[in-house]
Amino acid sequence: MIVYYAVGGGLGHVTRARRVLDALRIDDAVIVASARADERVTGRYPVVDSLQSLRPERIIVDAFPLGLRGELAGIDVPLDYVARLLRWDEYRRCVPHPMPRFGTTYLVEEVTHRVPSERVVELRLSVEARHSCLSYPYWLVVHSGPEDEVRELIAYAEELQRIENDESRIVVVSQCGIGIDVVPAYTLFSNAKRIISAAGFNVMLETEPYRDKHHVVPMPRRFDDQFARAARRRYDFSSRICAAR
Repeated sequence: MIVYYAVGGGLGHVTRARRVLDALRIDDAVIVASARADERVTGRYPVVDSLQSLRPERIIVDAFPLGLRGELAGIDVPLDYVARLLRWDEYRRCVPHPMPRFGTTYLVEEVTHRVPSERVVELRLSVEARHSCLSYPYWLVVHSGPEDEVRELIAYAEELQRIENDESRIVVVSQCGIGIDVVPAYTLFSNAKRIISAAGFNVMLETEPYRDKHHVVPMPRRFDDQFARAARRRYDFSSRICAAR
């Protein structure tokens, strides 16, 4: 049995897990995901005990090579690693445990850190093409984070509309009770006049075909380096504009 360990601070890890498994053509893996830990009692994630009971032959670890708080340190199972951008120094400050040697590191984006691995493979993830059912002109604000961040993105969109003198409806997709909850949100991307979002891994992947109309507002995260990811998008966009001149 192969287990994909997608424990993190939100459901984005599960979304990436499914895409990674699709890219690797693995259809019988078990995805272990949780965003909660009972540190007061054990200092460990409860899912780690469940993980051991599954007796996996291999574990694919998403994003955090030792787990979110080091809960995978010393686990006696062959490991692979799915690497995305991290604030590596901060992660290692919080999780200083000895790093295991991974069989394969799969790079799903360019990263600034390396872990001991027998081989490193670039893995391109795909997003299924879908189209919006909305027929009216709209701007799209999409964010899976907390309410205050959603409101910040809405304010940004409203100010941008004022500057551009655009009165299109602003459609908000969130999971905090503001606007609508559409899953997957990227079904609304193709027909949107503008897309406003933070710079999480999944939304940046999903907006790649729409980068010309995508406005990125990175949000601070403990380990995810949204600011570096947003800067790369801006640099790539500027490079394309210069090349076209």
